Amino acid sequence: MSAESDARAALDGLWAVLQVDVRLSDARARLAALDDGTALRAATEESRAAAAATALRLRQALATLRDQELQLQTTEAKQKKARDDLYGGRISNPKELTALEEEIGAFARARDHLEDQILGLFDQVEALRREDAEARTSLASLEQRLAAHLAEFEAARGRIAGEITAFLAERANRAAAVEPRLLRKYEGIASQEGGVGMVAILGGFCGGCRNTVPPQFVSRIRDGQVMTCERCHRILYLDDA
Repeated sequence: MSAESDARAALDGLWAVLQVDVRLSDARARLAALDDGTALRAATEESRAAAAATALRLRQALATLRDQELQLQTTEAKQKKARDDLYGGRISNPKELTALEEEIGAFARARDHLEDQILGLFDQVEALRREDAEARTSLASLEQRLAAHLAEFEAARGRIAGEITAFLAERANRAAAVEPRLLRKYEGIASQEGGVGMVAILGGFCGGCRNTVPPQFVSRIRDGQVMTCERCHRILYLDDA
């Protein structure tokens, strides 16, 4: 094989490395773009907190209702005892009888007040039970969506990670066939030019920056010389096919 053929083969080998680098870059971009469920996880946590708050309000309302019902039972028991004392004939002192009547009246007012409060609490508890059921349903739906999303995310991440591993192995094999100094030059340019260190000449223009490529550059590249674009400094490649 002639020196010119060797030089062209070197450029062809570097172009092959570039093709893998393009696929590798695309795979890494797709991996970075995967939605890891951060927003859905936050919405689920917000829903969980809201459901917990609603459940707490429901428990508090039920506790208050039970307390009010107990107070009502106690008041009714005291009222009954006072009536029994009043009408049982055990007490005959007029002052004591008057006091009992007043006490019975106070118990009646207290009972009426407690019954009003209990009716209001019944309405509150029913509303909170509906809200609690809705919150639980919403949370369950979000948890199901999150679980499904995370399963899809992990599957996609695994697939792309496998692609990247395969591309890295392929790149290592192809890079091993490129002269080390040329490979370092390519990688140095790529690090400064958005990851693209080599571009094809398309219709007489640089495929990277669209700058005109002088005809003599094309001739030198055909001879196997390494030429770079005068504007973007990327290595130029001529695909005669």
